[in-house]
Amino acid sequence: MSRYMVLTKVMLKNFNLFDLRSAKSGKSRTKKILLSVLIFVSFLPMMFGIGTLAFVGYHVLSGIQQEGLILGMGFLVSSLTIFFFGVFYVISIFYFSKDIENLLPLPLRPSEILAAKFTVALFYEYLTEFIFLAPILIGFGIAGKAGLMYCIYSLIIFLALPVLPLIYASVITLLIMGFTSLAKNKDRFRIIGGIAAMTLAVGLNAFITKISSSSMSADELQQLLAQGNNSFTGTISGIFFSNRFAVMALLHNSELKGLVNLIVFMLICVLFVMLLLGIGEGIYYKGAVGISEASSKRKKYTESEFRKFSRQKSALRSYIIKELKLLFRTPVYFMNCVLLNFLFPLFFILPFIVQPDEMKELQALSPYISDIGKQGAVLAAAFGMSVFVASTNGIAASAISREGTNIYVCKYLPVSYRTQILAKVLSSACLGAVGTLSMVLAAVIFVPLPVYLIMLIAVAAILGIIFSSFTGIFIDLNFPKLIWDNEQKAVKQNFNVVLNMLASIVIAGIPVFVTIALHFTLWITFITFVAMFGILDLLLYNLLSTVGVRLFEKIEI
Repeated sequence: MSRYMVLTKVMLKNFNLFDLRSAKSGKSRTKKILLSVLIFVSFLPMMFGIGTLAFVGYHVLSGIQQEGLILGMGFLVSSLTIFFFGVFYVISIFYFSKDIENLLPLPLRPSEILAAKFTVALFYEYLTEFIFLAPILIGFGIAGKAGLMYCIYSLIIFLALPVLPLIYASVITLLIMGFTSLAKNKDRFRIIGGIAAMTLAVGLNAFITKISSSSMSADELQQLLAQGNNSFTGTISGIFFSNRFAVMALLHNSELKGLVNLIVFMLICVLFVMLLLGIGEGIYYKGAVGISEASSKRKKYTESEFRKFSRQKSALRSYIIKELKLLFRTPVYFMNCVLLNFLFPLFFILPFIVQPDEMKELQALSPYISDIGKQGAVLAAAFGMSVFVASTNGIAASAISREGTNIYVCKYLPVSYRTQILAKVLSSACLGAVGTLSMVLAAVIFVPLPVYLIMLIAVAAILGIIFSSFTGIFIDLNFPKLIWDNEQKAVKQNFNVVLNMLASIVIAGIPVFVTIALHFTLWITFITFVAMFGILDLLLYNLLSTVGVRLFEKIEI
């Protein structure tokens, strides 16, 4: 236990979200503090909305004695979110962090290393939980005029709730990554293993949704709701069965029944932690040993092949290829930046595969899309989705940060700063376009879209994607996160990604909302987006070619 505590303390010292220590000057430190405050303030409206929904929902459902449904749904959604993002965190922290090379030779048991890394991943999940679950607990407590025991129980449950979904994510990852030691090309196989883990996580999410929605008929649901006494709360936990005990503990916080349910909830968490450590003791080292090894091929080229590969290419093209290769070859970057572009189409398709009955509801949109008067809204929605997909991948917003302490190499390359910046923008735009194209193709499979509408969506989406890439790299030029000891911190602990996502969604969301609210026609919507974001892209291009270049020149470690 003492070695676990020491190891966890050391790991948590590196868990520095705001990275204020990397700021050399007071001015730079002030900029980072203001950036952190801005990001927190940006989330406040959403948190306030979630809390208000819980407050209002309590008064609506308390009339039929089903107010526990608010907590049950809140715990379920939080658990699903933690489970999904937990796969990202677990793969990155357990396997792709550079401290693995230093930890393996030490006289530490696999379970001790695993426990410390699990604790670090748990802290990441508290941030997610703070945004989604804390407002629900606060809103529910205010509406129910809760007392001190509710506050104590809420804090305990808040700290323990992520344990079960994160253990699920950890076990899936351990089982899949345990086979990587059998592969010759470990780096490639770990990427494949990460994809398999993510696919399994998405599939389980869809499976859970299917079970929860089809487990009872409408009549049975109505009868259950009519019983009152929070009878419905026990049916919405799914595989996160410990949540029902957490709900009952809060609902009966002033009674012995509440204490008993809280104890059962905590015992389940403890038992599953022991199960995880037992599994990890046997298989964790199998996937972690040799994590830094990489295979290489030696091939003798003929003279013609050598001339082909050594043919001179433009600096811009070569640098774009270099950026894309780095993204695809580095497992952490691939999992957090590249793979995300392909997950959105999967989110769209899986529900209809798991629940074919919903296909009829989706096909009912065909008359709406065929109506020429409604296609302006379709174009606006597709444009907004393309900007969202491009902003969430974090490629442009971490382009400078990913250079890390090797940023000095960019200074010596015989390539202008302007070309390097533009190459980073275009590599981000390429993958963003692939993600958007995948979404459109997935939609076309289920809902036929006119060819001309697809073409208009493509043109408008490209301008939006380039805009998001420009804003992302401009933010990263101002606030580069260059001091990190593993690639995960360059993308997952980089708030530039969050800031760019918020900026892109707000700036692109305003014209989307206006065009839909005012019922713009298709061509007016198209002209509006092309004119607005065409001008913005030109302005940002000129800004990066001048101010951006100067910012690049001033960057130092």
